[in-house]
Amino acid sequence: ACSEVRDGAARGTDPLALVELAVQRANTEVKREASRKGSNMGTTLSIALVSEGIAYVGSVGDSRVYWIENGSIAQITEDHSVVAKLVAAGQLTKEEARNHPRSNLLYRTIGNDDTVTVNTYRKELIRGGTLLLCTDGLWGEVGDEEIRRICGEKDTDLICARLVQMADANGGKDNITAIVVKVM
Repeated sequence: ACSEVRDGAARGTDPLALVELAVQRANTEVKREASRKGSNMGTTLSIALVSEGIAYVGSVGDSRVYWIENGSIAQITEDHSVVAKLVAAGQLTKEEARNHPRSNLLYRTIGNDDTVTVNTYRKELIRGGTLLLCTDGLWGEVGDEEIRRICGEKDTDLICARLVQMADANGGKDNITAIVVKVM
């Protein structure tokens, strides 16, 4: 999928179409591996293709992409979870959702069906801002304000290490992944 995205970018293909293609390819590979193992495995996925000051983002499940700048943090992606729907409907607060017993129930993942619906986003990047891609093992254990504060550091390796350490120290109940992109 990476080579197809590179080739498509070189040909001038719409970046959001390339993001969609990459997610569909990942879906196919996860489904193929699940079939090979006789399993019903699935996973979440968030990706970002950064080109000419714009992040083209794709998302399935509850892995998230955040944009952090000027002391604020904003979630770019939408969670495909039961509790996210309850929050959107005003039946739960974001804090109640964080500790809800059904917080791990997803209604959309990759690897379960032949194709998957991908949410795509286009985010203009501003110099001095930070793009964070992370799994629920991170955002489920570390609040937005702590994420924002730590992402204010300059060194991306240090930011990732601190985020993962904090999530682990706060319970570490799930896989913890963080990718940080500083816009210079």
